[in-house]
Parts: sequence; C-alpha cells; structure tokens
Amino acid sequence: MRMNVKLVLPLILLAEPTWADCGGSEQTFLTCQIENSSKSVSVCFDDEIATYRFGPKMGIPELELTEPIASLGYTPWPGAGDTLWEEVMFSNSGYTYTVVSGLKRTFPDEKDAVVVEGLFGGVLVRRGEEEIANFSCDPFSVYYDFMGALSLAKNRLGFIYSDGGWVRLPD
Repeated sequence: MRMNVKLVLPLILLAEPTWADCGGSEQTFLTCQIENSSKSVSVCFDDEIATYRFGPKMGIPELELTEPIASLGYTPWPGAGDTLWEEVMFSNSGYTYTVVSGLKRTFPDEKDAVVVEGLFGGVLVRRGEEEIANFSCDPFSVYYDFMGALSLAKNRLGFIYSDGGWVRLPD
C-alpha cells in the first residue's frame, strides 16, 4: 500500500492502538499484534527504564522484562537507505529478546515526496546463538515511534551513538 507521508505521518503519530501496553509516563518504541496470533509485543520506556512485554493482546503479559535506559542494548537507525529500522535487546536467564521495528519508504520523482510503503516489527528470541523463536508483527497493527525518542532518552542520560556503539560523555 502506497501513501503520501504528508498524509500518513499525522495518522501514525495519533493512531496508537488502544491495546498498547504503554501507559502513564511511558512512551512507545513499538507495539503490535503478532501475526496469526492473539499475542502482542510492546517496548515502552520513560526517562530511566525500558520495558518489554509479551502476551495476550488485552491481558496480563506472559513475560515482562525491564532494563535501565543507560544499559539498554539499542541500535538506532543508521540514517541511510529506504528502510528506517531500529532494534532493542533485552536479556533474561540466558535468553535474548531482540525487538526490531521500522518502516519502508520510497522516494518518487515528485519533489519532496516520500511514500511510506509499510510499517514492520518483530521479536527474535535466542538462547546463546541458537534461534528459539522469530515472531513477526501483523503489519496493520504496528505502531512504531520512528521519531527517535529512545535515542533522545539515551542522549539525556549523557550518551551518544558513535562508531556502532553508545558512549557516555564525560561530565
């Protein structure tokens, strides 16, 4: 589905699903329903803590993990290409949960036009190097904050992203 970003951006920014698990002072990095499933995944954060939740769409999460923003494994969009993407990693008892979110866009010949092809997201679960599960989001249920709020949260704590990693600036 092709849409002009001038029309899509306000809708995306205002259309967070009502079943999103983020609330209170939390902001949403990603929330979606898992494809062909009644489960949902969300990554929410505030100024200090990021939270991963996985479970029934309208129920109590089956798994909830938290990580301080300062130590959160997070790769921001590198700033090039047609696909904006980011990933966040949470660890628990030898398992790693990598949440990826993004959007595919194209640049038609029309001046200043950007077309959003679609949003995507998912969770890759690993135990060590072994892939245990790989869940994709239903693309029509994805809410993804592509405005860089998680990067700003890391920046406010004194970190910058440089040469493929987060570096704490001296006080």
